[in-house]
Amino acid sequence: MSASTMKQNPVDRRSVLKVGATALAAGVAGCSQESSQNTEASGGDSTDSGGSSSGDGSSGQSNNYPEFDPANPEFPQLMQTLIEAGFETGSLQDLKNMKERESPRYGDPVQSTPDNEDELIDPDRIAFAMTPTEDPAVYRDTMQPLMDNIAEETGKSVKYFPLNSYASQIEAMRSERLHVAGFSTGPTPFAVNLAGAVPFSLQISKEGDFGYRLWLATQADNDEISSLEDLKGKRVAHAEPSSNSGNLAPRALFSNQGVTPGDDYEVSYSGGHEQSILGVANDDYDAAPVCSTCVTRVAEADNIDPTNLKVVWASNPFPTTSFCYRYNLKPEIQEGIRAAFLDYDYSDTKIAEVFGGRGKWTEIDYATVYDIILQIQENNEIKYNTDNIEG
Repeated sequence: MSASTMKQNPVDRRSVLKVGATALAAGVAGCSQESSQNTEASGGDSTDSGGSSSGDGSSGQSNNYPEFDPANPEFPQLMQTLIEAGFETGSLQDLKNMKERESPRYGDPVQSTPDNEDELIDPDRIAFAMTPTEDPAVYRDTMQPLMDNIAEETGKSVKYFPLNSYASQIEAMRSERLHVAGFSTGPTPFAVNLAGAVPFSLQISKEGDFGYRLWLATQADNDEISSLEDLKGKRVAHAEPSSNSGNLAPRALFSNQGVTPGDDYEVSYSGGHEQSILGVANDDYDAAPVCSTCVTRVAEADNIDPTNLKVVWASNPFPTTSFCYRYNLKPEIQEGIRAAFLDYDYSDTKIAEVFGGRGKWTEIDYATVYDIILQIQENNEIKYNTDNIEG
């Protein structure tokens, strides 16, 4: 076994994070919950990171911001401050601080392993697939170290199963032809509700960061907007109709906080996150809800100056790809699959190289970690059938 996939001490790994029980697009496949504060995110019982004005009565003053504490953030803040603090992603602390849920707020819970042995499956070969891309086989070599460890931990051979759509991936697991998979954010609830998927982990970096956020951005010198409520009557850019953080999420989360897109402010579709933030930077729009990691890339490419922009509201982190196995695999196979993800460090492999340094996995609970996504899907009245799976 190579040093790059050295097995970790399971006790040490599990002590880092154990969120609840061991379990975790319909147009919600965004661009890629809370910090430790306890404000309500959307009228439900998960939380958000934004909406506070500066504590010195200078709300709207572009040159006067509260000191930024990622664990208890106050807004507005210069975008540059958030980027420097790494606040475009979530952290292990964010995961720990999520309010644990016993069951999902929307849709079905994760299915339990059957007690009846006749209902269990014991495939000769384990089929593994990543979220579909234009080139479905692109991850075959990238994920080989993980597949090797699945084989070692389960005693089964592992085959990469390339698929070209979210619907085909979900159908493959539903029909028991696919046993382990990485599902994109939006399709994950479909996989749970339609395919018997058990989301148990997501990728993190060595530092423990994961996911991305929705940032509500405006010009730093725009003294008329310093909170979410100030959007009323303004012209706001949404990315495109199917975007998670650029449209569906703000329609759900903003509405739950009393600001309804399309009613309280004019929605203009920009065509994408980059177009939205460039439009704000050029004063074409008053503000825009944008994917944090997307605008960070735009800033790193020097296409915007983040010192000229401010963020007045931020969401809890959105989870990215969930990693799942089918609920009725034999328990010893399930445990072997979990071990291959959770007990190894892939930080020195192609996995980390391709996934932005995220070469480790951490345990998650679906009902808890995906609550923010389920809020969005409930608000948008998503129905869990294959006809609604975009992509």
